[in-house]
Amino acid sequence: MQVNRIVKFKLLKIPNHLIIAGSSWLSKIVIAGVQVASISYLLSILGEEKYAVFSLLTGLLVWCSAVDFGIGTGLQNYISECRAKENNYDGFIKAALHLSFFAILFFILLFYVFSGVISSHYLSSFYTTLQGETREIFFIACLVFSSIGIGTIAYKILFAELVGWKANLLNAVSYMIGMFGLLFIYYEKISIDIKYSLVVMYLPVGLISICYLLYRYIKVISIKTSKFYYFALLRRSAGFFVFTVLSILVLQMDYIVISQRLTPTDIVQYTVTMKVFGLVFFIYTAVLQALWPICAELRIKHQWQKLNKMIVINIATGSFFVIGCTAFIYTFKVLLFSIIAKDVNYQMSMISFILIAIYFCLRVWCDTYAMLLQSMNYLKVLWILVPLQAIVGGVSQWYLSQLFGINGVLLGLIISFAVTVFWGLPLTYFIKAKKV
Repeated sequence: MQVNRIVKFKLLKIPNHLIIAGSSWLSKIVIAGVQVASISYLLSILGEEKYAVFSLLTGLLVWCSAVDFGIGTGLQNYISECRAKENNYDGFIKAALHLSFFAILFFILLFYVFSGVISSHYLSSFYTTLQGETREIFFIACLVFSSIGIGTIAYKILFAELVGWKANLLNAVSYMIGMFGLLFIYYEKISIDIKYSLVVMYLPVGLISICYLLYRYIKVISIKTSKFYYFALLRRSAGFFVFTVLSILVLQMDYIVISQRLTPTDIVQYTVTMKVFGLVFFIYTAVLQALWPICAELRIKHQWQKLNKMIVINIATGSFFVIGCTAFIYTFKVLLFSIIAKDVNYQMSMISFILIAIYFCLRVWCDTYAMLLQSMNYLKVLWILVPLQAIVGGVSQWYLSQLFGINGVLLGLIISFAVTVFWGLPLTYFIKAKKV
């Protein structure tokens, strides 16, 4: 009887990447839930105009994901390769942590020098609202989000070691701490401004991941490293850094455009809607995050048939999921947004929701093939296509937003993906796979 139970247990064993993806889903739901739930409280604390500024500043979170110079992604791939070959990778971890320390120092200096110039343009529509504090607020936002950016190295280590559930747990807990801090301020009726709202909400996220990095450093502090580890990481990370910056230009171009083209009310409507759909897309990115090391190992083992089957299933499932969620959100939009942003007169049309669904379906397709190429350490095509996409996206969003407002921004996003990476990434992947 006991033997039969063991056999049944083995037959029912869930693949590791699905366990990690499942924990990622829960984590992403918590994180996106926190971000969505915080909207109502932040609107009450800050008011509509200052919340619009807060929303624009949260766009810097993506920009600050580049502060590790791509070291985290390069390290993740090295760990996956070492695991597949059963080699020790502690030297790579120690070298990566040394390099990341100098990276964060460099970016802190960079932000200190250029915050005044950048903020005067990015937040130019809110100069009166901010009463001349644009530089200080912008600099503090950069510091807070940089702590998150450098801390993601911790999560990439855990995902590469196929214990991504630990990363998901730490990430979810850190966002919940930020939410509890916001609730405390709200119910105690403590008056805070934009910069302290950013600190309360997001600083715990960075500090917890940095604490884990310190823990890992203590574990490898006695390991000897050579120039090989540093140069190997720098060579590989440089490509990922360039790709990250280019991707940010594409994905955050809408924030640059809306900061100049839309009214505060439209900015709030756009950012609130994208945060809700961010919850939907977070669930798919959780799958990609879990699949990355699996794909890297399958590529090394030349198991292409298994890899391709996995990708087709994930793209189809992800697209249907986006469409289903869009239909649900549109059907119950009045109820949903009366809870999330009760102080805002929400007026997004059906056309806007259709455009959002098309955009995120394109993201499912393109992000999947981008992940595959990165897991193969092949970035050349991305260096060509992504700058072109950034130019197309910037021009089309800037022009169309003047004609159609929010819908113009969404159309510009769709055009930028459709004419570049939508066809270029899968074509490159299949050509590359045949040569390997």
